[in-house]
Amino acid sequence: MQTTHNHLWGILLAGGDGQRMQPFIRARFGCEHPKQYCAFFGTQSLLRQTICRAERLLPPERLLTVITQPHLPYAQVELDDRPPGTVLVQPCNRETGPGILFPLLHIQQRDPEAIVALFPSDHYVLGEQRFMALVAAAAAFVTREPGRLVLLGAAPTQPEIDYGWIEVGDKLGQAQGERLYQVLQFWEKPSPTQARVLWRQGYVWNTMVLVGRAGVLVTLLALLTPTLVDAFQPLRRVLGTPRESAVLAEVYATLSAVNFSQAILAQSASRLAVLPMEGVYWSDWGDPRRLLLDLARFGHQRSQEPAKRARPMESTVI
Repeated sequence: MQTTHNHLWGILLAGGDGQRMQPFIRARFGCEHPKQYCAFFGTQSLLRQTICRAERLLPPERLLTVITQPHLPYAQVELDDRPPGTVLVQPCNRETGPGILFPLLHIQQRDPEAIVALFPSDHYVLGEQRFMALVAAAAAFVTREPGRLVLLGAAPTQPEIDYGWIEVGDKLGQAQGERLYQVLQFWEKPSPTQARVLWRQGYVWNTMVLVGRAGVLVTLLALLTPTLVDAFQPLRRVLGTPRESAVLAEVYATLSAVNFSQAILAQSASRLAVLPMEGVYWSDWGDPRRLLLDLARFGHQRSQEPAKRARPMESTVI
């Protein structure tokens, strides 16, 4: 699939620590690999699967991967073939707010008209061609409605308490034959009783796959998390220069954690549209229970080794 939008970019969010998965990974593989660098079936890690999926729509040079310094030994193996300037290294994990703002600033500098798709790197997707066609439809809608952000919504299979849920409102329109709806409300990690109610009422799961204009996202971050955006001001002046790494370290040294879903999405429902996915199976592999259920359900042979062995750290920038 080729994109018809020359301003469409992707951000792969690969900086998470995945603490809940670490005991499982340690027992299964005998190593400390972060989950996104593990191949739970076959030979490709979750991160590599995400890259290959995104490249069905996006060229490699417009696909930025955001990692953290402690994961650099794994990234230097797993991402050694990425184009120059497309792997961004955070000094540490300060949650998804900084992890999204940092690459957004890079993209804005390179392409002020950019539309951006966000892809978490620990998701399992069946029906990848269809999935990326839905991302393309979301981008087409944003092209027509530039003030809107679009989330992909997954059809729930159970009253899951570890996912965010989206209340779906009235139909907003169509793009490339796909129907989009107003987001009315978010429910983050509901109680078991609440989850059963949401499931019965037809809410959808929030995949955190988001499409919107880079400028709109930065504006929302400035409006709702001004302290975060102000902290990044010194970095704007040195992006792409030899000083970027040192200034970035200074920024992150005093940076507070900001959860993008809670701080931005939950406060911006009026701007948000949801595109409910049909013909796609989606799961967030942040929990061993879900991972093992999916492996059993789809007949995958569990891998006995992580994707690749890490090598010693060599530099701070890829």
